[in-house]
Amino acid sequence: MTRPVVLTRITDARRSRLLLLGLVLVHLVLISRQVDDASGSSLLDRAVFAVLSPLQSGVSAGVRGVRSVWFSYVDLRRVRQDNAQLQERLRDVEMRLMERQRDAEEAARLRDLMQLRAILPHDTLVAQVIVRDALQWFRILKIDKGSRDGVAKDMAVISSNGVVGRVIRVGPSAAQVQLLLDQQSGVGARIERSRVTGVVSGQVARQSATPDAIAGDLVMKFVPMLADVVEGDIVVTSGLEGMFPPGLVIGRVRSVVRGSGLFKEVRVAAAADFDRLEEVLVMRTAPPDKAVEDPVK
Repeated sequence: MTRPVVLTRITDARRSRLLLLGLVLVHLVLISRQVDDASGSSLLDRAVFAVLSPLQSGVSAGVRGVRSVWFSYVDLRRVRQDNAQLQERLRDVEMRLMERQRDAEEAARLRDLMQLRAILPHDTLVAQVIVRDALQWFRILKIDKGSRDGVAKDMAVISSNGVVGRVIRVGPSAAQVQLLLDQQSGVGARIERSRVTGVVSGQVARQSATPDAIAGDLVMKFVPMLADVVEGDIVVTSGLEGMFPPGLVIGRVRSVVRGSGLFKEVRVAAAADFDRLEEVLVMRTAPPDKAVEDPVK
């Protein structure tokens, strides 16, 4: 018997077995289709349900997972959009609060100036600070009032806290103010308690006789060594130089040390907050023979 004949017989035998198995399965299916259990379901239905139920559960779980991921993504995008909108609203609210705070602070400063203006026996003018000098300690300010408003050279300039300086240049609509911080400035002063007099001006901390001098402090010069001056004394204008009226607050004595020669060096903490000045009062009572206009450039 040749080999091809043997292979043909083996193939035929396999086909016969498969055909027989298929007929048996079909017969079983037909029988199970006709046989019902107590619940009225056929055996075929129960078998199909048993086979397909896990698959259906897996597919349903997968679909639910995909839907959950999708809706989570959509919700996340919505939350991000809402968060961006809330942040924008928060920035707007913060800006409005800052504007209102600035308005409230400005109103408080103007109220203090108006109260001071009401008790001063002088003609005064409220002016806004528009420019600060770029030099150290802001020794010069420019204000938005000039000769058109009655401002003249050497007029006194004060704040609600104390003396600021004097007008040194005047233009039609602006003027420059030399602060007391300037070493070239000077104002007649006296100790309110003991009536000791001197001259207050700015200082250069490195050259001061006081080793712990603070930038922004003033120096009261020409105070006799035996003069009654102690820490905490109030320093006011004396009016002796004819530029500032007497009694305006300059500051408070911070320390008293031995100066050069027969004089003490009295260091004074200025009452005016020079680095935060925004509004000032110009006292429009010009000293005699001083109302000369020097145009502001």
